[in-house]
Amino acid sequence: MKKLVTVLGATGSVGASTLQIVRENPDKFQIIGITAHSNVSLLAKLAIEFRPKFVVLSDLTLVSDLETRLAHLEIEILIGEEGLDFLASQKTDILVAAISGFAGFKPIFKAISVGTDIAIANKEALVAGGHLLMPLAKEKEVNILPIDSEHNAIYQCMMGHHWGDVEHITLTASGGPFLAMTREEMHDIAPAKALKHPTWNMGAKISIDSATMMNKGLESIEAAWLFGIGREKVSAVIHPQSIIHGFVTFKDETIISHMAPADMKVPISHALGWPERLKIQTEKLDLTKISGLEFMEINHEQFPCYNLAHQLIGEEPCYAAALNAANEIAVSLYLENKLAFGDIYSLCTKTVNMIEIRSLDDYQSVIDYDSFARDIARSIVLSL
Repeated sequence: MKKLVTVLGATGSVGASTLQIVRENPDKFQIIGITAHSNVSLLAKLAIEFRPKFVVLSDLTLVSDLETRLAHLEIEILIGEEGLDFLASQKTDILVAAISGFAGFKPIFKAISVGTDIAIANKEALVAGGHLLMPLAKEKEVNILPIDSEHNAIYQCMMGHHWGDVEHITLTASGGPFLAMTREEMHDIAPAKALKHPTWNMGAKISIDSATMMNKGLESIEAAWLFGIGREKVSAVIHPQSIIHGFVTFKDETIISHMAPADMKVPISHALGWPERLKIQTEKLDLTKISGLEFMEINHEQFPCYNLAHQLIGEEPCYAAALNAANEIAVSLYLENKLAFGDIYSLCTKTVNMIEIRSLDDYQSVIDYDSFARDIARSIVLSL
Protein backbone atom coordinates (compact mmCIF):
# COMPACT_ATOMS: atom_id res chain seq x y z
CA MET A 1 0.00 0.00 0.00
CA LYS A 2 1.27 3.46 -0.90
CA LYS A 3 2.19 5.94 1.81
CA LEU A 4 0.02 9.06 1.76
CA VAL A 5 2.25 12.14 1.75
CA THR A 6 1.69 15.86 2.31
CA VAL A 7 4.48 18.26 1.32
CA LEU A 8 4.53 21.71 2.91
CA GLY A 9 6.85 23.91 0.87
CA ALA A 10 6.70 21.83 -2.29
CA THR A 11 8.31 24.48 -4.51
CA GLY A 12 11.42 24.96 -2.36
CA SER A 13 14.67 23.00 -2.48
CA VAL A 14 13.62 20.40 0.12
CA GLY A 15 10.21 20.07 -1.50
CA ALA A 16 11.84 19.54 -4.89
CA SER A 17 14.09 16.79 -3.50
CA THR A 18 11.11 15.15 -1.81
CA LEU A 19 9.06 15.06 -4.98
CA GLN A 20 12.00 13.73 -6.97
CA ILE A 21 12.16 10.77 -4.57
CA VAL A 22 8.44 10.22 -5.13
CA ARG A 23 9.05 10.24 -8.90
CA GLU A 24 11.75 7.63 -8.47
CA ASN A 25 9.49 5.46 -6.29
CA PRO A 26 6.00 5.84 -7.82
CA ASP A 27 4.81 2.53 -6.40
CA LYS A 28 5.49 3.61 -2.82
CA PHE A 29 3.95 7.08 -2.43
CA GLN A 30 0.82 9.07 -3.21
CA ILE A 31 0.84 12.85 -2.85
CA ILE A 32 -2.25 14.11 -1.01
CA GLY A 33 -1.41 17.78 -0.66
CA ILE A 34 1.23 20.31 -1.69
CA THR A 35 1.76 23.93 -0.71
CA ALA A 36 3.62 26.99 -1.93
CA HIS A 37 3.90 30.60 -0.90
CA SER A 38 3.85 32.41 -4.25
CA ASN A 39 5.37 30.26 -7.00
CA VAL A 40 2.12 29.72 -8.88
CA SER A 41 3.60 28.36 -12.09
CA LEU A 42 5.61 25.63 -10.37
CA LEU A 43 2.80 24.77 -7.93
CA ALA A 44 0.40 24.33 -10.86
CA LYS A 45 2.94 22.23 -12.75
CA LEU A 46 3.41 19.96 -9.73
CA ALA A 47 -0.34 19.70 -9.19
CA ILE A 48 -0.83 18.60 -12.80
CA GLU A 49 1.94 16.01 -12.43
CA PHE A 50 1.06 14.53 -9.03
CA ARG A 51 -2.71 15.14 -8.96
CA PRO A 52 -2.99 15.80 -5.21
CA LYS A 53 -6.36 16.16 -3.53
CA PHE A 54 -5.40 19.59 -2.16
CA VAL A 55 -3.10 22.46 -3.10
CA VAL A 56 -2.49 25.45 -0.86
CA LEU A 57 -1.27 28.87 -1.98
CA SER A 58 -0.31 31.35 0.73
CA ASP A 59 -0.34 34.49 -1.41
CA LEU A 60 -4.00 35.47 -1.71
CA THR A 61 -3.33 37.82 -4.63
CA LEU A 62 -2.32 34.93 -6.90
CA VAL A 63 -5.25 32.60 -6.31
CA SER A 64 -7.14 33.47 -9.50
CA ASP A 65 -4.07 32.64 -11.57
CA LEU A 66 -3.81 29.22 -9.89
CA GLU A 67 -7.52 28.57 -10.34
CA THR A 68 -7.20 29.27 -14.06
CA ARG A 69 -4.24 26.93 -14.42
CA LEU A 70 -6.01 24.08 -12.58
CA ALA A 71 -9.58 24.64 -13.80
CA HIS A 72 -9.59 21.37 -15.75
CA LEU A 73 -8.66 19.27 -12.70
CA GLU A 74 -10.66 18.16 -9.67
CA ILE A 75 -8.21 19.56 -7.15
CA GLU A 76 -9.37 21.55 -4.14
CA ILE A 77 -7.54 24.87 -3.93
CA LEU A 78 -7.04 26.23 -0.42
CA ILE A 79 -5.63 29.64 0.40
CA GLY A 80 -3.70 31.41 3.11
CA GLU A 81 -3.05 30.36 6.68
CA GLU A 82 -6.48 28.79 7.05
CA GLY A 83 -5.87 26.60 4.02
CA LEU A 84 -2.50 25.52 5.37
CA ASP A 85 -4.03 24.65 8.75
CA PHE A 86 -6.80 22.65 7.08
CA LEU A 87 -4.35 20.65 4.99
CA ALA A 88 -2.09 19.94 7.96
CA SER A 89 -5.13 18.69 9.88
CA GLN A 90 -5.85 16.03 7.25
CA LYS A 91 -4.44 12.74 8.53
CA THR A 92 -1.84 11.24 6.19
CA ASP A 93 0.99 8.78 6.72
CA ILE A 94 3.68 11.43 6.69
CA LEU A 95 3.92 15.20 6.35
CA VAL A 96 7.12 16.73 5.00
CA ALA A 97 7.60 20.02 6.85
CA ALA A 98 9.76 21.96 4.40
CA ILE A 99 8.34 25.43 5.03
CA SER A 100 11.05 27.85 6.11
CA GLY A 101 10.78 29.75 9.37
CA PHE A 102 8.37 29.97 12.27
CA ALA A 103 5.49 29.75 9.78
CA GLY A 104 5.95 25.99 10.03
CA PHE A 105 5.13 25.78 13.74
CA LYS A 106 1.36 25.94 13.47
CA PRO A 107 0.85 23.35 10.69
CA ILE A 108 3.36 20.99 12.33
CA PHE A 109 1.44 21.27 15.60
CA LYS A 110 -1.82 20.58 13.75
CA ALA A 111 -0.38 17.55 11.94
CA ILE A 112 1.03 16.02 15.12
CA SER A 113 -2.33 16.59 16.82
CA VAL A 114 -4.09 14.31 14.31
CA GLY A 115 -1.40 11.64 14.49
CA THR A 116 0.55 12.26 11.27
CA ASP A 117 4.25 11.36 11.28
CA ILE A 118 6.50 14.35 10.55
CA ALA A 119 9.56 14.45 8.30
CA ILE A 120 10.93 17.71 9.61
CA ALA A 121 13.28 20.10 7.84
CA ASN A 122 11.84 23.11 9.67
CA LYS A 123 14.23 23.70 12.55
CA GLU A 124 12.59 26.99 13.56
CA ALA A 125 9.43 25.23 14.76
CA LEU A 126 11.48 23.12 17.16
CA VAL A 127 13.67 26.04 18.24
CA ALA A 128 10.63 28.12 19.20
CA GLY A 129 8.23 25.37 20.23
CA GLY A 130 10.11 22.12 20.73
CA HIS A 131 9.05 22.06 24.39
CA LEU A 132 5.46 21.61 23.15
CA LEU A 133 5.93 19.67 19.91
CA MET A 134 8.05 16.83 21.28
CA PRO A 135 5.79 15.97 24.27
CA LEU A 136 2.75 16.19 21.97
CA ALA A 137 4.40 13.81 19.51
CA LYS A 138 5.05 11.36 22.34
CA GLU A 139 1.45 11.63 23.52
CA LYS A 140 0.09 11.05 20.00
CA GLU A 141 2.66 8.32 19.24
CA VAL A 142 3.92 10.33 16.27
CA ASN A 143 7.37 9.78 14.80
CA ILE A 144 9.41 12.96 14.30
CA LEU A 145 11.90 12.01 11.58
CA PRO A 146 14.62 14.63 10.98
CA ILE A 147 15.59 15.48 7.42
CA ASP A 148 18.22 18.09 8.17
CA SER A 149 21.30 16.15 7.11
CA GLU A 150 23.02 16.53 10.49
CA HIS A 151 20.10 15.42 12.64
CA ASN A 152 19.29 12.60 10.29
CA ALA A 153 22.93 11.54 10.60
CA ILE A 154 22.64 11.39 14.39
CA TYR A 155 19.33 9.54 14.10
CA GLN A 156 20.96 6.91 11.90
CA CYS A 157 24.06 6.65 14.10
CA MET A 158 21.82 5.89 17.08
CA MET A 159 19.90 3.07 15.43
CA GLY A 160 20.44 0.01 17.65
CA HIS A 161 22.04 2.07 20.43
CA HIS A 162 20.87 3.57 23.72
CA TRP A 163 21.02 7.22 24.70
CA GLY A 164 22.23 6.21 28.14
CA ASP A 165 25.49 5.13 26.50
CA VAL A 166 26.05 8.45 24.71
CA GLU A 167 28.74 10.84 25.85
CA HIS A 168 28.27 13.50 23.16
CA ILE A 169 26.85 14.21 19.71
CA THR A 170 28.55 16.41 17.15
CA LEU A 171 26.94 18.15 14.19
CA THR A 172 29.12 19.19 11.28
CA ALA A 173 29.17 22.48 9.39
CA SER A 174 30.77 23.24 6.06
CA GLY A 175 31.94 26.59 7.39
CA GLY A 176 29.85 28.52 4.89
CA PRO A 177 31.16 30.94 2.25
CA PHE A 178 33.14 33.18 4.65
CA LEU A 179 35.25 30.68 6.55
CA ALA A 180 38.51 32.41 5.56
CA MET A 181 37.28 35.92 6.44
CA THR A 182 37.49 37.88 9.68
CA ARG A 183 34.41 39.22 11.42
CA GLU A 184 35.38 42.72 10.33
CA GLU A 185 35.75 41.66 6.70
CA MET A 186 32.31 40.05 6.79
CA HIS A 187 30.51 43.02 8.32
CA ASP A 188 29.36 44.73 5.12
CA ILE A 189 29.37 41.73 2.79
CA ALA A 190 26.65 41.79 0.11
CA PRO A 191 23.72 39.33 0.21
CA ALA A 192 24.64 37.94 -3.21
CA LYS A 193 27.92 36.64 -1.78
CA ALA A 194 26.31 35.26 1.38
CA LEU A 195 23.84 33.28 -0.72
CA LYS A 196 26.63 31.31 -2.44
CA HIS A 197 26.97 28.26 -0.21
CA PRO A 198 30.05 26.13 -1.02
CA THR A 199 28.32 22.76 -0.64
CA TRP A 200 24.51 22.78 -0.52
CA ASN A 201 21.80 24.14 -2.80
CA MET A 202 19.48 25.80 -0.30
CA GLY A 203 16.86 28.51 0.09
CA ALA A 204 17.78 32.12 0.86
CA LYS A 205 17.04 32.11 4.59
CA ILE A 206 19.02 28.98 5.45
CA SER A 207 21.89 30.12 3.20
CA ILE A 208 22.26 33.33 5.22
CA ASP A 209 21.95 31.38 8.47
CA SER A 210 24.76 29.15 7.23
CA ALA A 211 26.93 32.16 6.43
CA THR A 212 26.48 33.59 9.95
CA MET A 213 26.68 30.11 11.56
CA MET A 214 23.37 30.87 13.25
CA ASN A 215 22.16 27.78 11.43
CA LYS A 216 24.46 25.53 13.44
CA GLY A 217 23.38 27.17 16.68
CA LEU A 218 19.71 26.70 15.83
CA GLU A 219 20.44 23.11 14.81
CA SER A 220 22.03 22.53 18.22
CA ILE A 221 18.82 23.68 19.91
CA GLU A 222 16.85 21.50 17.51
CA ALA A 223 19.04 18.51 18.35
CA ALA A 224 18.52 19.04 22.07
CA TRP A 225 14.74 18.79 21.59
CA LEU A 226 14.81 15.97 19.05
CA PHE A 227 17.07 13.74 21.11
CA GLY A 228 16.29 14.89 24.64
CA ILE A 229 19.83 15.93 25.53
CA GLY A 230 21.40 18.85 27.39
CA ARG A 231 23.70 21.64 26.22
CA GLU A 232 26.84 19.82 27.36
CA LYS A 233 26.06 16.83 25.12
CA VAL A 234 25.75 18.64 21.78
CA SER A 235 28.18 20.75 19.80
CA ALA A 236 29.26 21.44 16.23
CA VAL A 237 32.54 21.42 14.33
CA ILE A 238 33.53 22.74 10.93
CA HIS A 239 34.07 20.02 8.34
CA PRO A 240 34.65 21.70 4.94
CA GLN A 241 34.34 18.51 2.90
CA SER A 242 30.71 17.94 4.06
CA ILE A 243 31.13 14.17 3.84
CA ILE A 244 30.56 13.30 7.49
CA HIS A 245 27.27 14.89 8.55
CA GLY A 246 27.32 14.02 12.23
CA PHE A 247 28.85 11.65 14.73
CA VAL A 248 28.09 10.18 18.12
CA THR A 249 30.69 9.61 20.83
CA PHE A 250 29.81 6.85 23.28
CA LYS A 251 30.98 6.49 26.88
CA ASP A 252 33.59 3.90 25.85
CA GLU A 253 35.07 6.53 23.45
CA THR A 254 33.75 4.71 20.39
CA ILE A 255 32.73 7.20 17.69
CA ILE A 256 30.13 6.29 15.09
CA SER A 257 29.82 8.70 12.17
CA HIS A 258 27.47 9.03 9.23
CA MET A 259 28.92 9.57 5.76
CA ALA A 260 26.88 10.35 2.67
CA PRO A 261 26.88 12.53 -0.45
CA ALA A 262 25.94 16.16 0.17
CA ASP A 263 22.49 15.62 -1.32
CA MET A 264 19.29 16.29 0.61
CA LYS A 265 17.69 13.33 -1.13
CA VAL A 266 19.67 11.05 1.19
CA PRO A 267 18.14 12.16 4.53
CA ILE A 268 14.73 12.78 2.95
CA SER A 269 14.63 9.27 1.50
CA HIS A 270 15.50 7.85 4.91
CA ALA A 271 12.56 9.65 6.51
CA LEU A 272 10.10 8.90 3.70
CA GLY A 273 10.98 5.24 3.54
CA TRP A 274 11.40 4.67 7.28
CA PRO A 275 11.68 2.02 8.64
CA GLU A 276 12.81 0.75 5.22
CA ARG A 277 15.43 2.24 2.91
CA LEU A 278 14.71 3.47 -0.60
CA LYS A 279 16.75 3.22 -3.77
CA ILE A 280 17.49 6.76 -4.95
CA GLN A 281 19.44 8.36 -7.76
CA THR A 282 22.37 10.34 -6.37
CA GLU A 283 26.13 10.46 -6.68
CA LYS A 284 28.06 7.60 -5.13
CA LEU A 285 30.54 8.32 -2.36
CA ASP A 286 33.86 6.83 -3.49
CA LEU A 287 36.07 6.65 -0.40
CA THR A 288 39.16 5.92 -2.49
CA LYS A 289 38.91 9.40 -3.99
CA ILE A 290 38.68 11.25 -0.68
CA SER A 291 42.11 12.76 -0.02
CA GLY A 292 41.37 13.89 3.52
CA LEU A 293 38.77 14.82 6.11
CA GLU A 294 39.30 18.06 8.04
CA PHE A 295 37.68 19.13 11.30
CA MET A 296 38.13 22.38 13.18
CA GLU A 297 36.49 24.20 16.04
CA ILE A 298 34.06 27.04 15.35
CA ASN A 299 35.71 30.37 16.14
CA HIS A 300 33.21 32.11 18.43
CA GLU A 301 34.72 35.53 17.77
CA GLN A 302 34.45 35.03 14.02
CA PHE A 303 30.96 33.50 14.20
CA PRO A 304 29.27 34.76 17.41
CA CYS A 305 25.79 33.73 16.29
CA TYR A 306 26.61 30.07 16.87
CA ASN A 307 27.50 30.55 20.52
CA LEU A 308 24.57 32.91 21.12
CA ALA A 309 22.16 30.18 20.08
CA HIS A 310 24.02 27.28 21.69
CA GLN A 311 24.03 28.97 25.10
CA LEU A 312 20.22 29.05 25.10
CA ILE A 313 19.91 25.25 25.24
CA GLY A 314 18.28 24.40 28.54
CA GLU A 315 17.19 27.97 29.26
CA GLU A 316 13.56 29.12 29.40
CA PRO A 317 11.98 28.33 25.99
CA CYS A 318 11.08 31.98 25.48
CA TYR A 319 14.74 32.87 24.93
CA ALA A 320 15.13 30.55 21.96
CA ALA A 321 11.76 31.69 20.61
CA ALA A 322 12.92 35.31 20.82
CA LEU A 323 16.22 34.50 19.13
CA ASN A 324 14.45 32.74 16.30
CA ALA A 325 12.05 35.65 15.78
CA ALA A 326 14.85 38.22 15.82
CA ASN A 327 16.95 36.20 13.41
CA GLU A 328 14.09 35.90 10.93
CA ILE A 329 13.61 39.67 11.04
CA ALA A 330 17.36 40.26 10.70
CA VAL A 331 17.81 37.91 7.74
CA SER A 332 14.81 39.39 5.95
CA LEU A 333 16.17 42.93 6.38
CA TYR A 334 19.64 41.85 5.28
CA LEU A 335 18.30 40.27 2.10
CA GLU A 336 16.52 43.57 1.40
CA ASN A 337 19.82 45.48 1.92
CA LYS A 338 18.34 47.20 4.98
CA LEU A 339 20.71 45.69 7.55
CA ALA A 340 24.43 44.96 7.46
CA PHE A 341 25.58 41.35 7.66
CA GLY A 342 27.48 42.10 10.86
CA ASP A 343 24.39 43.61 12.46
CA ILE A 344 22.46 40.33 12.27
CA TYR A 345 24.24 39.23 15.45
CA SER A 346 23.77 42.63 17.08
CA LEU A 347 20.03 42.61 16.45
CA CYS A 348 19.65 39.05 17.72
CA THR A 349 21.65 39.46 20.91
CA LYS A 350 19.97 42.77 21.79
CA THR A 351 16.53 41.24 21.28
CA VAL A 352 17.34 38.26 23.52
CA ASN A 353 18.64 40.63 26.20
CA MET A 354 15.55 42.86 26.07
CA ILE A 355 12.74 40.32 26.17
CA GLU A 356 10.64 39.63 29.22
CA ILE A 357 10.50 36.05 30.45
CA ARG A 358 7.13 34.43 29.86
CA SER A 359 5.89 30.89 30.30
CA LEU A 360 5.14 29.44 26.86
CA ASP A 361 2.98 26.61 28.09
CA ASP A 362 0.49 26.31 25.24
CA TYR A 363 0.23 26.59 21.48
CA GLN A 364 -1.18 30.13 21.39
CA SER A 365 1.37 31.51 23.83
CA VAL A 366 4.20 30.46 21.49
CA ILE A 367 2.53 32.20 18.55
CA ASP A 368 1.87 35.35 20.59
CA TYR A 369 5.42 35.44 21.91
CA ASP A 370 6.86 35.17 18.42
CA SER A 371 4.91 38.30 17.45
CA PHE A 372 6.03 40.04 20.66
CA ALA A 373 9.71 39.28 20.00
CA ARG A 374 9.45 40.42 16.38
CA ASP A 375 8.07 43.77 17.55
CA ILE A 376 11.04 44.18 19.89
CA ALA A 377 13.47 43.30 17.10
CA ARG A 378 11.88 45.83 14.75
CA SER A 379 12.16 48.55 17.40
CA ILE A 380 15.85 47.75 17.93
CA VAL A 381 16.60 48.03 14.20
CA LEU A 382 15.94 51.76 14.39
CA SER A 383 18.86 52.18 16.80
CA LEU A 384 21.42 50.18 14.82
